[in-house]
Amino acid sequence: MMRFGPKLEYRQAVLFRLVDVGAELFAMAATCARAHGVARRDPAAGPHALELADLFCWQARGRIKSKFQGLWRNEDQHTYRVAQEVLRGEHRWLEDGIVDLGG
Repeated sequence: MMRFGPKLEYRQAVLFRLVDVGAELFAMAATCARAHGVARRDPAAGPHALELADLFCWQARGRIKSKFQGLWRNEDQHTYRVAQEVLRGEHRWLEDGIVDLGG
């Protein structure tokens, strides 16, 4: 909220990134809990479960880092501008030559 202020709810792409971070953190916690449960119940499978959880968490940290970087460096304004142009019909030329499957 400090970075984007009270109009954060209007910045959907920012909100989506933050929701994705939360989902990654939840998935990491669930993965670690599951791996530790497997390790307690089955000492033979435990090291493998922990290794897989560690790999998943390393990958998730990379995705989280990318989402946070996207808060400051992104193409949101350009994307929004082009989306508005599409809605106004300014890019109908893209449809030229497309096969009409309507009949």
